[in-house]
Amino acid sequence: MKFMPNISDEKLAKKVGRVLKKFPYKIEFHVKDNIVFLYGKVPKYEDYLEIGFAIGEIKGVEGVVNKIEWEGMPKEKIEAKNKWRKEVFEKMKDRIIGEFDVVIIGAGVTGAMIARELAKYELKIAVVEKESDVSLGASRANNGMIHPGIAPEPGTLKAKLNPIGNKMYDKICEELGVRFKRVGSLWLITTRTLEKYKFLIGPIRTFVAKYILPWLIKRRAKSRGIPVKIIRNKKRILEMEPNVTRRVLAAVYVPTTGILDPYELVIALIENAVENGVKLFLETEVVGFLKENNVIKGVVTTKGTLLTRFVINAAGVYADEIAELAGAREYTIHPRKGTIILFDKSLQGYIRHCVAELIFPRPKRTKGGGINPTIHGNIMWGPTAIEVPDKEDTSVTKEELQLIFERFSPVLPRFPKNRIIRYFAGVRPATFTEDFIIRPAKWVKGFIHVAGIQSPGLAAAPAIAQLVIEILKKEGLELKPKSNFNPYRRRIKAFYEMSLEEINEKIKENPDWGTIICVCEGVTKAEIIEAIRSGARSIDAIKRRTRAGMGRCQGSKCILKIAEILAKELGIPMGKVLKEGPGTELFKGKVKS
Repeated sequence: MKFMPNISDEKLAKKVGRVLKKFPYKIEFHVKDNIVFLYGKVPKYEDYLEIGFAIGEIKGVEGVVNKIEWEGMPKEKIEAKNKWRKEVFEKMKDRIIGEFDVVIIGAGVTGAMIARELAKYELKIAVVEKESDVSLGASRANNGMIHPGIAPEPGTLKAKLNPIGNKMYDKICEELGVRFKRVGSLWLITTRTLEKYKFLIGPIRTFVAKYILPWLIKRRAKSRGIPVKIIRNKKRILEMEPNVTRRVLAAVYVPTTGILDPYELVIALIENAVENGVKLFLETEVVGFLKENNVIKGVVTTKGTLLTRFVINAAGVYADEIAELAGAREYTIHPRKGTIILFDKSLQGYIRHCVAELIFPRPKRTKGGGINPTIHGNIMWGPTAIEVPDKEDTSVTKEELQLIFERFSPVLPRFPKNRIIRYFAGVRPATFTEDFIIRPAKWVKGFIHVAGIQSPGLAAAPAIAQLVIEILKKEGLELKPKSNFNPYRRRIKAFYEMSLEEINEKIKENPDWGTIICVCEGVTKAEIIEAIRSGARSIDAIKRRTRAGMGRCQGSKCILKIAEILAKELGIPMGKVLKEGPGTELFKGKVKS
């Protein structure tokens, strides 16, 4: 949502019409309450995107619902999904499984942060998640960077909420026992920074890059209350980061940048919310809503109906589909894939900050990625930003990996790139207005949009939760503080963090602390059992809670041992052990009996 005066639909329609004339396609549209609906057919998905972006950039447009079809669009798949939802809706709409004040859809970092914030009040709260565990969407597949808040465009919700959220993380992580470190970021200005501006001759280009550009960055940071330091001494820059390119001219140091483990955060938030009375429904997919006179009365799921007064739509890439089911569609999510390369822990210390080389003009619709240390000692390169039509497309191609190497190799020219241990991709829930959409639905009472939460969504999440609380209050929800709210969550210290004395004491208490299951990450049998007893029901759920299988061998030496422990603890045969959710059984049968 952009902060500007509303204009009439009639005036906005004229602007939309003028923009659409630039495209050689017959596109129909209508405007309702500053939301633009697009219809028609185009040859390629890229055409569909470009039209949506063009409309989203018009001042006054608060949302773009892009219903344009493109050749190859999976209409049969979409129709089959809608048919299935209708069938399940009819079966489950009268099966009441609970009554709540607020139902949150989605258990990523946004939904989890909102759930914990709402748990501070005398309310009945439910979190509904279609996957088998929390943090399985964009919250799982990101670099865990808590952005300082300089990059977002002025006048956006991103620019407003990112710096606020960043400041809140010290207290939140301390309360929840989540590992968090403010490593700071170092933005490098090099001889490549303004290379594309050919009209600037050599000495002038160097002067602008070294003196004008850092000042502009500092001015924006100062306007948002973000401390920065300009460094123009190459020796000092190389003292801070000895392995970066010698082509560096200057740098901007931002000390408030932080790093954490995103799924450790989400798990901690949900555990604390549940401890404070929030009800979590996993493997529970929303198929529709009960309404009376366009007022929300209930959420219909694959497990039954949750009666409620308010719905928080934090469904990530599926937020537009959820809104459609409620009759509250005000935007379209177009999936944007980001690929990340993860390097071995043996490189710990090779970089000390989150490092990025500034290249202008900046690529559209992305901050450009960077090179970051992780809270566990690995190094990450990425992410990329690639538009894909499939919301489930987390594949990684050779071309995407090459793109990352081409982008970041000049920053660390001597980096040992052969120490890759994994690469992966996540999908961001981008909207055509390229901003967070956090507001009450325009046409359905009790339905709150929390959509388009892409980067810097992780950093902004605490501030997003506070904004949602304010919206609920304005919408009529009584917020009475809970006297017995417990903000703390105890985290069991990991084996690799313990001293020898602590390890010996643990082994005396429980011999399983002396049995190492994952050698790469130093994870014990006791930690795996604790994870299972805390709710982990799959190999990957254990991995997210303990890091077993995340090391150099990526589980090749420990996965069978973990599966055996999981089967024993759950009382199931090995053939029923899952990698993630339903349909991901690890084993097909016995090879010898």
